[in-house]
Amino acid sequence: MLFNSLAFGGFLIIALILFWSAPRTHRVFIIIGLSYFFYMYSYPIYFFLLAILTLINFGLALEMARKPSRRKHFLALAISIDLFVLGFYKYAGFASREVLNLLSSFGIQSDVTAIEITLPLGISFFTFQMMSYVIDTYRGLPAEKSFWNFAAYISFFPQLVAGPIVRPQTLLPQIKADHKYDEDQAVRGLFLIAQGLVKKVAFADFLGGYVDKVFAAPGDFSGLATLIGIYAYAFQIYFDFSGYTDIAIGVGKLFSFEIPINFDLPYISKSPREFWRRWHISLSTWLRDYLYIPLGGNRKSSGRTYYNMMVTMLLGGIWHGANWTFLFWGAYHGLLISIQRLLEENLPAAKRWIEKPSPLVAVGSALLTFHLVSLGWVIFRAQSLGQAVEVLKNVFSGGQGVETFETPIVVMLSIAILSHIFRSRVKLEEWYVRMPAPVQAFGYSCVTILIYLFFTTEQRFIYFQF
Repeated sequence: MLFNSLAFGGFLIIALILFWSAPRTHRVFIIIGLSYFFYMYSYPIYFFLLAILTLINFGLALEMARKPSRRKHFLALAISIDLFVLGFYKYAGFASREVLNLLSSFGIQSDVTAIEITLPLGISFFTFQMMSYVIDTYRGLPAEKSFWNFAAYISFFPQLVAGPIVRPQTLLPQIKADHKYDEDQAVRGLFLIAQGLVKKVAFADFLGGYVDKVFAAPGDFSGLATLIGIYAYAFQIYFDFSGYTDIAIGVGKLFSFEIPINFDLPYISKSPREFWRRWHISLSTWLRDYLYIPLGGNRKSSGRTYYNMMVTMLLGGIWHGANWTFLFWGAYHGLLISIQRLLEENLPAAKRWIEKPSPLVAVGSALLTFHLVSLGWVIFRAQSLGQAVEVLKNVFSGGQGVETFETPIVVMLSIAILSHIFRSRVKLEEWYVRMPAPVQAFGYSCVTILIYLFFTTEQRFIYFQF
């Protein structure tokens, strides 16, 4: 069920009525029922996968608490099961295709076909959420005694299929709390939902049409038009993913739940490391806390620190999907962060420029970082490394096609850039929720008209494929 669909609108109204009219002791079951219905709407069969993994992780975490001397074994078993399931669904098809291609390169033909598996929605997100729970339980977090509370934590529908990845310390206490309707939270929730829909429908989907054409046939576009397509994808993926997150956070607020932010204006970042503090925050902090720091972080030698950074970013790339492009994208960002650390260690001036830049240096650093990130997005978006190279080459050589670009796309990109600058200076949400109710109603009317004008079909969110 897509957030940008009429079906979800109807579902949300019914969900709110059921939740707020139910007795406090029954609300956890309402959450579970709603969440599983939401998850089963598109692929009913994967109801069993989510339920079984939830039961396994809950049981093994309880065993850790009951048998502390064997908690390492239970942790290893839980992580192994979660990673096996994640690996099978995400990478078995890719691995089988690569093996068949390798055999074919040696002249060995096989009647066996590659494995084709439908990827369960949100598997990358809910398996990471399960792993964070069992790891935190191993580290000393009290194991949740109620299976129903744990099931609600794992399946909470606003963030189930595309995050954010919410830690147990953040969401479990809220599952068990006595929620009371908060008008201020509801108003903020409606604002975030409207903002997220505008990001998705008016920006991401609109830009995506041009991006698809550029990546499908870069030779049909001039170098400048191709470059515009690269910029368009940078903002398409930002508005698509942050739009989903805004809606998820907004829906959570309607139920009086607080879901952490996942994006913080990433394109004003002045360095690659700052970018990852602002982009997909729940994933970057997950990788930091459960992978980079356990590997040793920066507590050991410089060589080991660079190794830890590269491994972390490589695995972050692979997390996104089974394609060589994601592996190279992760390696590329690992290289950027390593180069930044190398410069800071050996050039004190570089560290000062990054930490306390002058206005001119800050703008220059932000522009450089944005272009470095956009270069990485070409690898991320491309279906193959060859296509990525073709797109990048076309920026400099230009195709034989049109020498002009689509003016509406440039206008939309300009608005996107200005929105980043504006939002860095103005707390739009705080300003809007203080407006009188008629002004807010007028704003929502304008948003509705805007969405109607731009809406064509219900487009899936990009991160649903991960």
